Amino acid sequence: METTITIQGKTYRVTREDILQAAKSQSPERIKTYYVELNGKRYPVKQLLRIATGTTKFFHSSSARSVLTKLHFDVKAL
Repeated sequence: METTITIQGKTYRVTREDILQAAKSQSPERIKTYYVELNGKRYPVKQLLRIATGTTKFFHSSSARSVLTKLHFDVKAL
């Protein structure tokens, strides 16, 4: 399963596996509002998307939530 997101003019292809690998590669950061729980850990939605795409550019959490929802992750709020 795959989706795309455009962040500041650059388009990224993101798969469910990309997100799962992102969660394996780093510890969760502090959650401000939205998160996805993977392997018993809560990850901020922006952290997962940032790692999966490799971007350091600014984007809104609504964009991350949309991508994660399209990839069938259960996005929750604190």
